[in-house]
Amino acid sequence: MKKFLAITLILLTNYALADISVVENKLKPFFPEIKAENISPSQLDGYYEVILTDPFIDVMYISTDGKYVIQGAVTDLELMTNISTNRINSIKLNILESINDSDKIVFKAKEEKYVINVFTDVDCPYCAKLHANMRQMNDLGITVKYLASPLEQLHPNAQSAMEKIWCAEDRELAMHNYKSKRYLPDSPDCINPVSDQLAISKQLGVNGTPSIFFENGTNLPGYLPPNDILNRILQTVAQ
Repeated sequence: MKKFLAITLILLTNYALADISVVENKLKPFFPEIKAENISPSQLDGYYEVILTDPFIDVMYISTDGKYVIQGAVTDLELMTNISTNRINSIKLNILESINDSDKIVFKAKEEKYVINVFTDVDCPYCAKLHANMRQMNDLGITVKYLASPLEQLHPNAQSAMEKIWCAEDRELAMHNYKSKRYLPDSPDCINPVSDQLAISKQLGVNGTPSIFFENGTNLPGYLPPNDILNRILQTVAQ
């Protein structure tokens, strides 16, 4: 009996791998970078989930025979939740959490209740406006973790300025001084994460700053006052 079950399991596994291979070959002409590891069973009967990472994070569903594709919003009518959006957000969150805090510039709330990751450009006026509210955000219990997303087309000097800030002995002070006083430290060159974080921001679909990510991976593009940010955080927590 055990031998029979083992053989059955092997056959089922090989069958699943064969299906994924069929799907992978069907997708290759459209997504040359697709790999079998990007394809996995989904909660939709008869469909695989396909994770796309180039040029940005996306999710689609393809039938196990490789004939049909579903893209865009997929809604669970019983739970009234967007399956595809939730999945994309969880992937984005995993990427953000994989970045070590030592590579971020963190303004920590003394009584931390919530954490937001913010892709910023130091020459962006709305980013400076957001930073001017840092004390109020911290007082609301919101810790802010900055990541670099210099927008070269709008601010050609932002990346070099951010590299100086990330190479400063006191990054938090350097960030604050530049955003509030336009004072740039004369830091020596160092190995820094600015270009890597810029690439990650593009993968996450960031095309403007500030770009705020909440703790469930939900993205809020643009500036909002502190109390509005808190209200949006509470909305995501209630979902």
